[in-house]
Amino acid sequence: MNYEERQNQEDAQVEAALNNFRLSIHRWSEQEYVRPRAIERTRWSRFGNSFWRTIANPALGGTLAAALAIASVGVPAGLYHERAVAAQRQAALDLQRKQAAELALKAQAAAAADSVDDAAFLDDIDRDIAQATPDAMQPLASLMNEGPGKSSQ
Repeated sequence: MNYEERQNQEDAQVEAALNNFRLSIHRWSEQEYVRPRAIERTRWSRFGNSFWRTIANPALGGTLAAALAIASVGVPAGLYHERAVAAQRQAALDLQRKQAAELALKAQAAAAADSVDDAAFLDDIDRDIAQATPDAMQPLASLMNEGPGKSSQ
């Protein structure tokens, strides 16, 4: 056999093998396409179907819509109220600290004024108590104040 005849024979064998493969694939596809089969449902497909069926119920749908509306208004309002209360508490604490500082300054000023008043008070007492001579010796002290020239008169 020559080269061309061998080549043609091999080509015919490959072509026959490809035709057989193609026919077997077509038969298999037809068998699978015609065969009845059950659709497998996953847990998510069951959830999706029941969820939308539940939402389609008007009473439940309305209730869920109302709950969503209340939550969309209530949550921000609650957060605003919480921030307002925190701001009021902070303002009250600031006011209390300010009043305490003012009271401390007043107490220091009063203590300083009292210390000055105490010193002046003690000076007054010293002047009142301090006498040049005791009361019993006063007549003698008056004679001494008059001096020797005045007593001879």
